[in-house]
Amino acid sequence: MTINEDQQLGRAKNAILSFLERRLSIPKIYIDAKWDGHDIDVLAVNRDGVGDVYAVLLFARPYFEDGRLNIKQQEEKVNDLLDRFSSIPANYKYIAAVDTRYVTTPDGTPWIAKFQIQSNNLIGRLLSPDGIGRVGLLHVSATEEVEEPAIEHVMKPERFRAKVAKLADEYIQQHEADWEIRA
Repeated sequence: MTINEDQQLGRAKNAILSFLERRLSIPKIYIDAKWDGHDIDVLAVNRDGVGDVYAVLLFARPYFEDGRLNIKQQEEKVNDLLDRFSSIPANYKYIAAVDTRYVTTPDGTPWIAKFQIQSNNLIGRLLSPDGIGRVGLLHVSATEEVEEPAIEHVMKPERFRAKVAKLADEYIQQHEADWEIRA
């Protein structure tokens, strides 16, 4: 069975949900959330809806027809996501690069290039203008060949200033979580 890119991105969202579930205390986690007018791929509100807000935006890593990673297009996608994050209220923010296929090396070995930011301009943009907050980076391998998507924590996020308590209270009252602990 062939799995298309949208299905692989869906699997990656589910893997990120599990990643956040393991790292947070009693989170409420939402997939494809509409948060303060913004589309968020995975949103988590920690501590049963009264803690910090985590927002994750994903993108499929772009490849040329010959299988080489398109670094320029990848940096453009990261830049676009950083622009989106500038107006998204959240305490922790992640960009997740998703590999939906392997690259085959000349000797026939399947391989995935590690996700990293090489442009000094983009590295600087990961930080908030006042230095309080940094966007974290995740690399998700969600290939057809992989039974379960794997996540590599490339760069930890740093806490942003964000007044989200009222927004989180309203959101959890109006939306049912895709994952939460039920007592």
